[in-house]
Amino acid sequence: MNKIIKSVAGIAVGVGAGLFAASALAYEAVLNMKFHDVVMKTGAFNNPEEDKFWAENEIYQGGIKWYKELSPDVVTLDSRLGREAFADIIPAEKETHKWAIVIHGYSGTPAIMSHYAQKYMQAGYNVILPHMYGHDNDVVVHNKYYCSMGYYDKEFILDWIDWIVAKDSEAKIILHGVSMGSATTMLTTGESLPENVITAVADCGYTTCWDEFASQFKEMFSMPSFPLLDLANVYSKLRGNFDFKKCSPIEAVARSKTPTLFVHGEDDAFVPYRFMQPLYAACSADKAMLSVPGAFHANSVFVDNERYWNTVFEFIAKHMGDAE
Repeated sequence: MNKIIKSVAGIAVGVGAGLFAASALAYEAVLNMKFHDVVMKTGAFNNPEEDKFWAENEIYQGGIKWYKELSPDVVTLDSRLGREAFADIIPAEKETHKWAIVIHGYSGTPAIMSHYAQKYMQAGYNVILPHMYGHDNDVVVHNKYYCSMGYYDKEFILDWIDWIVAKDSEAKIILHGVSMGSATTMLTTGESLPENVITAVADCGYTTCWDEFASQFKEMFSMPSFPLLDLANVYSKLRGNFDFKKCSPIEAVARSKTPTLFVHGEDDAFVPYRFMQPLYAACSADKAMLSVPGAFHANSVFVDNERYWNTVFEFIAKHMGDAE
């Protein structure tokens, strides 16, 4: 009997160790941006239809071309996270109190948000495009390459809000984030913000990081999230990174006083469309929703560009007043 018990225990330990190793590998592939880039270069997760859309979409490609030609200055500040934070800065053509903080998503860069930046600049805004936690210059300068899905990113956004207000006490600030940038936007609105923050646009964000990862286990791997997601969360905390369950935009919007426009593409499989309604319902501030039929992930502005921007600027105008 003792031999049987020891054998069973040994098998259990071996299985547990194997599961933990698998969860650690999944964590590294998703949240270690250097490892993630290697994984993506294999082409294993490419979507040819979406790749074709981005390559051929004139609005997207036009924004990228404009951004490259503009070559915005990179500004740094001392972050509350104990290291420099970076942002691309595009000043308005004439002096104004209008500011837009445009927040990129998972594995992105400020340049990916070029169309949004261009639109706000054309509307007379100063535009700030932060480099997110574990992305872009945060990797190059600090060798910090673990993503936090918005959890620490919100601290950078709070820093940039303070930076703007220190420069312009009359500033009226718009937060506009897409995907992980949307989650970051919502997490920021759950904090105590100055009255200078007027509105937020949360485009294709998730309810919680936990919910998002659980949906991807099912969508991408056809696997239940338990126990791998639970073990990956343990691994994250052991690495000194964030707790997936505490990265909770839905709890943040429930505290929010910032009027928020929620946007989501109805064909979004990466951050499922079903997340928008609970976020909207939870939001305690003035709010509106925009659903875009036929739009996949982070694609709404390109599928129905005119309706998207009309809705955004109408929502902003409702709260902006007469800022110049």
